[in-house]
Amino acid sequence: MKSKQVLSIDQMKHLRELGLDTSDASMHWQFLPTVESFFNGVLALEERPTLFVSQSNMKHEYPAYTLQDILYKLPPIIEEVYWLTLEAMDKQKNEWNIKYARIISEHECASFRSENLIDAAYEMFCWCVENGYIGKEGKQ
Repeated sequence: MKSKQVLSIDQMKHLRELGLDTSDASMHWQFLPTVESFFNGVLALEERPTLFVSQSNMKHEYPAYTLQDILYKLPPIIEEVYWLTLEAMDKQKNEWNIKYARIISEHECASFRSENLIDAAYEMFCWCVENGYIGKEGKQ
């Protein structure tokens, strides 16, 4: 199975709907013109987007966060007692876990599991935005 490298267009749209400025994404999706459109002079785009590395001076319609982008944006500690923790994939359950938990006790304030680490990190990222731990556009 090929691993998922970036968030989907729909996931990135959801982050925009939450009020985030996603223009700092490391990658971007782009729908390229079909070969036929070059020969026929009409605008026809491929059905599936192609992934490209973003250039810092360009604005892209479909930005795409990598796992590193998300992890960089997640606060390492929230409420001064909950630490961001990643747990390696559980072979029996075939999943990753990302959570904010107290180091000494097993109390968690948020936890997300997924077969893909990037999807678990995305869910945590959304939770942090929705709960005010990550600022939205125009807010610190």
